[in-house]
Amino acid sequence: MGNALAMQQDLVAFLVKQYQQLGPIFRIRALNQEFVILAGPEANIFVTQMGADKFRSHEVWDGFGCEFGAQNSLIAIDGPAHSQMRKLMKPAYSVSNLLADIPLLVDIAQTVVKRFQVGEEIPALTLFRLIVTEQLGRALADHAPGTNLQSIITTIRFGLNVHISKQTPSFMLKLPSYKRAKKDYLAMGQEIVDKHRTTVRDRKDLVDNILEASQKPEFQDMLGSEEQIVFASLGPFVAGLDTAANECTFLLYELLKHPQVLEQCVEVADQLFSEGLPTQEQIRAHNVLHDAMMETLRLHSIAPVVTRTAAKDFTFAGHSVKEGQNVMLATTVSHFLPKFYPDPYTFDIGRYSEERKEHKQRGAYNPFGIGTHICLGAGAAEAQIVLVMATLLHLARLEQVSPQSKLRVKNDPTPTFGTAFRVRFSEHRH
Repeated sequence: MGNALAMQQDLVAFLVKQYQQLGPIFRIRALNQEFVILAGPEANIFVTQMGADKFRSHEVWDGFGCEFGAQNSLIAIDGPAHSQMRKLMKPAYSVSNLLADIPLLVDIAQTVVKRFQVGEEIPALTLFRLIVTEQLGRALADHAPGTNLQSIITTIRFGLNVHISKQTPSFMLKLPSYKRAKKDYLAMGQEIVDKHRTTVRDRKDLVDNILEASQKPEFQDMLGSEEQIVFASLGPFVAGLDTAANECTFLLYELLKHPQVLEQCVEVADQLFSEGLPTQEQIRAHNVLHDAMMETLRLHSIAPVVTRTAAKDFTFAGHSVKEGQNVMLATTVSHFLPKFYPDPYTFDIGRYSEERKEHKQRGAYNPFGIGTHICLGAGAAEAQIVLVMATLLHLARLEQVSPQSKLRVKNDPTPTFGTAFRVRFSEHRH
C-alpha cells in the first residue's frame, strides 16, 4: 500500500506534512507506483525558472487523448509543438474573448436560475455545471451542450479516472453506459465541427481557428485527422466541467459558511448590476468577491498537484532525478505553509489586500498548475467564477441543505464535493 491510504484521505495535507519533515524533494510509494515529489516554494520557483526542458506530459496524458482517437493533443505534447498549439488556442481561452458577450453569459445563468422555484433543492455542482458548461460552449464553440451534458460528464469522468488518476480500473471503459456516453459525446463534437465548416461567424471562435490550422502543414501531427479536430473542438466542454464549476461550488460553500463575507459579496453583486450589466473591467476589478474567489482557489485549488515525467536527468535541492522517473509537482503545498499564510486553513479574504498581498510572495500561490502546461484559461476561469457568482447572488438567495452535515472532499478526478453539497433556493431577489 505504501502511502496510498494517506494520499487518498487528503493528498495535499499529506504532502504538506512530508514537506515539513523531509524538505522540498522526497519519494513516495502508492501501490505499484513510485513518485519523486518536488514541493514547496523552492520547487515552484525551480519549475518556473528552470523547468521548461525538465518535465514532459506525454506519458501521463497520451492515453486520455488516444481514448478518443486523438494522438498528440495539446495536453499530451511537449516542446515546440506544445508551444505552437498553445499559441493557436490561447486567444479563444483568453479573458477578453470569454467576456466579449457578457449579455449572453448573464442570460445563460439567468435562464438556469429561473428553472428553480423557491424551496427547490439541487446539488450545487449540478447547478454550476449547467451554467458554466453552456457559457463556455456557446462562447468558444457556438454550441450549447443541452441534453448531452450528462454524456459529457460520464465520458470525461471515466476517461480521466482510468487514464490519468488511475483510480478506476480500465474494464470500466467497456461498460455500456460509458460507451453510449462516449458515442454521444463524440457525435456532438462532430456536429460542432460540421456546423463550423458550413457556416460563417462574425467573430471567429476556437473551432474556426482549429479548422483553419488543420489545413496548415505545421499542424498536421496535432490536427491532421478528423478525430484530432473533434477532440480539440470539444475542449471548451471539458474546460469548466471539473474546474470552474467545482470552484464555484467551493466558493458558494465558503460564503455560506461565512455570512458576513457573503453579505459583502451580495452588495458587490448588486452594485455590478445596478446600471444594467457589468463591464469587463468591473468583473476583473479588485473587490470582496474577487478576494473571496482568490481565497477559495488557495484552499480548494483546481490543480493541487501536477503529475509529469522527468524529461532528462537533473538535480534539485542537492538530489538527482533520473530521466523517466514519475514526478509529482506539489505546487499547492505552499498554500498551507504558515510562513506565507498565517493560520493557513482559515478562510481569510484579507490576505489579498494591498497591505498584506500574501499571495504575491515568491512561490506562494499556484492554483492553476505550473510550468509550460499551466492552465491555458486561468485568467478566463477567474473572471468566469466571479461573473457566475455575482449573477447568482444578484438573482437568488441560497441556503445549504443540512448545514450541520460534514462534507468530505474527494478526488473525482479533481477535488470536489460531488453531489453531497446541496443548496435550496430560499428567495428570488431580482
